[in-house]
Amino acid sequence: MSSRPAAMEVLRQEHANMTLLLDLFECQVAALRQQEDADFVLIGGIVDYFLTYPDLMHHPKEDILFHRLQELDPAAATKAEGLVSGHEALGLLARSLARAMVDHLLQETDESRLWLCSLGQDFIDKNRHHMAGEEQNFFPAALRTLSEDDWAVLGGKISMREDPLFGDLVESRFQSLHQFLADRQEVTALKC
Repeated sequence: MSSRPAAMEVLRQEHANMTLLLDLFECQVAALRQQEDADFVLIGGIVDYFLTYPDLMHHPKEDILFHRLQELDPAAATKAEGLVSGHEALGLLARSLARAMVDHLLQETDESRLWLCSLGQDFIDKNRHHMAGEEQNFFPAALRTLSEDDWAVLGGKISMREDPLFGDLVESRFQSLHQFLADRQEVTALKC
């Protein structure tokens, strides 16, 4: 295949968007760990985004791609076997993180803060590790194996819903997070 399929570009852009949010979240976790003021509007927006888009839209797209890869080349798919279960685990972790955030906002104890920091860092690390595995193993296998016809069929399914934060129409619940990111658009590297 001479050029990268549009569906793969969508998935890779979504990874870049999620990485940006994980970087921002890591800054907030660091502030919280140091008992500095953390921005819970940003944290809430990031957690809500991960519950909304990656868990409900991005991961199912990758699952569709994985199942097609599995049909065409089971041996190539074995390198990405943990993909579907990894998506389920990340979804559970995102829900646990949301619960920990609410618990901390209700209690504001050292214990709830430390639990939120621990879950937050675990969430960041596991998402980064998962995406790196996809970029290194799964995506290259899919690019080698799937035909142009496969990509054309999958492209319609993968582009099925616009991103509620990074798309052209930003959902109202993500407006403050979107504005925060837009205000820092000129910055090349996010600094805590």
